[in-house]
Amino acid sequence: MTGETPPAAKQDVATSLRWRLLRARLHRLRTRFIHILLLPELTPDQAFDLRQTVRKEGELTNGYVLMCTLAAGIAILGLLQSSTAVVIGAMLVSPLMSPIAALGIGFASLDGQRIREAARVVAVGAAIGILTGLLLTLLSPIRDATPEILSRTKPTLLDLAVALFSGIAGGYATVTGKGGTAIGVAIATALMPPLTVIGYGIAVLQPMFALGALLLFFTNLAAITFSVALVTRLSRAARPLGKVEWTPRYVAALILAFLVLATPLSMTLMQLSQEGRVRIAARSAILAASGEGCTIAQLDVQSALFGEPSVKALVVTPAYAANAQANAETRLQQTLGEHVGITLQQILAADVQAQTRAMVDAAMERTAAGITADTPPYNAIRTAIGLPTRSLWADRAQRQVYLEPIALPGWSLADYRATEARVSGSTPGWTVRLVPPAQPTLAIWTGGDDANDGNNGKDRPADAVPPDLAVWALQRWGMAKVMLSGQDPQAVALVTRQFTDAGIAAQYQSPVPAPLPPSRAEPESRTPPPLVTATVYPARPSQQP
Repeated sequence: MTGETPPAAKQDVATSLRWRLLRARLHRLRTRFIHILLLPELTPDQAFDLRQTVRKEGELTNGYVLMCTLAAGIAILGLLQSSTAVVIGAMLVSPLMSPIAALGIGFASLDGQRIREAARVVAVGAAIGILTGLLLTLLSPIRDATPEILSRTKPTLLDLAVALFSGIAGGYATVTGKGGTAIGVAIATALMPPLTVIGYGIAVLQPMFALGALLLFFTNLAAITFSVALVTRLSRAARPLGKVEWTPRYVAALILAFLVLATPLSMTLMQLSQEGRVRIAARSAILAASGEGCTIAQLDVQSALFGEPSVKALVVTPAYAANAQANAETRLQQTLGEHVGITLQQILAADVQAQTRAMVDAAMERTAAGITADTPPYNAIRTAIGLPTRSLWADRAQRQVYLEPIALPGWSLADYRATEARVSGSTPGWTVRLVPPAQPTLAIWTGGDDANDGNNGKDRPADAVPPDLAVWALQRWGMAKVMLSGQDPQAVALVTRQFTDAGIAAQYQSPVPAPLPPSRAEPESRTPPPLVTATVYPARPSQQP
């Protein structure tokens, strides 16, 4: 009687065969994917030598500390002056690629010791970047929130894509040994500027700037590290999984390290998912509220770390739609089930050519002002100014808001300047320029206090202003040239010098003395009053020779 194979044994053999076939198929797919990516398939000896080289290059040295300090210093100075070229130049000396490559290989190899060592080096570099940004911001006289700084206060989908591609390129450079310097610039660009912005946010007492930049840094770090780990695992540069020590303490440390990087990445992905959902719903709501024939030229969705999202849109439309913003907010709330604020601007353009020109102008303004330059807080400025407003406009590139109130009875130039100083302090990130009602002439008094001038102030007009206030008014009116007249040469010279220092060309016009009646004798000579008259309005074209 011949022995038969038990059914259980047959099933085990079939299961083992399926696993072998699956592993063979996965191996073929992996090999094909490696060939597509032009990755080398390293031998065990080559992989071991590569891991040792990366580990040695990623060690903490005095040169690493120095180069991190120099890179962070150049980066924060470039951010403060909003110079993209300087920021990119700072990355040429940044040494962050080596420890991040070691960190990625550590995750790919599940090597807890290597993860700890590389994480310590990255943490030192991060601390240097934050402290350098903090100290140089405190020492710098310029602390304005430039577009370069604002663009690094929150992660975006483009930032995540840059980090992913930089990580893949970094992994490729690590396993092939080609192009490491140029790819290190891309990696450092995604990491060093956010670190210095964290220091900037602490220095200017803006915690939301610091928290947003911190989230951006961890998001980019996680994306780059996991991309490097993926490439090194595919190329077999990582340690074989069969040599991993699976002790409870070891597994807990690996899980903790993974969560430290995965948590901010998942937060960013959730935020980007929410922004995408709001963007789609907002586009439909704005188009429906603006009427037929309209085109959305710009649509930005902003969501704070701890706050509701907001939408800012620019619509080119052939006809103005009344209450379009309120209608769009209502439609958006019905779609999403929550309130989302919308700032909607409409540009009228009747034909296709005008619509195209309006869209190009909007794009050029967006480029000049920076992609992340937000809309000025017009409502907050109107509320703070507390005056009837004739017009309101903004220069986004300089982050300045110009406000022109109506002429108020009894108000002097000093009152308007004091109001401007009061409002400017209540609009962080924006500078308010109040344009007072224009005057044909300005009476400028250079004698100081009434008790100190030679005539005891008896010749001073009631509407006379000091020279610095006259300079302020002329700058707000945009006057680059004025005519001066006066009887006191020293007063005229003083005003001319102050106007020239402020960039205002002053041309002296000699006054014509009035003829004396024949019956009157020559008047007594006395010191002329320190009064200068500035003619603001130019002569009419019909009066010009």
